[in-house]
Amino acid sequence: MKASMRAAAWVLGLLLAFVAPTAAQTPIFDDPAGLVDYAYQPYRNAAPANWAAKPIYSPSLLALFKTEAARTAAGDAAALDFDPFVNGNDYQLTDLSITETATRNDKSLVAVSFTNSGAAQQLMFTLVRRAEGWKIDDIESVQPGLEWRLSEILAADPLLN
Repeated sequence: MKASMRAAAWVLGLLLAFVAPTAAQTPIFDDPAGLVDYAYQPYRNAAPANWAAKPIYSPSLLALFKTEAARTAAGDAAALDFDPFVNGNDYQLTDLSITETATRNDKSLVAVSFTNSGAAQQLMFTLVRRAEGWKIDDIESVQPGLEWRLSEILAADPLLN
């Protein structure tokens, strides 16, 4: 599947989360690393990644997804044209490691490292504690040469770039 089509399908899956309840409720996580581990389950099981439809994101990150999807015309490539959980479009993950690195008040950082199809990857997840448990508030690639921040990609105005 082409990258732009895969990204469009990913954004569409996220939008469906706004209008259709998920069949199985997402557990409430009181452990930040546990939520990130939960998000990686589809990748471990070699199943199609369907995490976009699960309520694992903070309201602010969901709003950025929704805004980015609304400004992407049908048939156009979205600003987010890859899967941020694997830092690519395809995946064959090995050596997955998820470690909570810091928690202070209602914010937590969770480091994720893995090898995707032979390439080392390092991500940093920012989570926030809400009444309904921990939620992913941002994802950042800290892999040298592949740095990006999800919130910046989603907030970028494509007409200015």
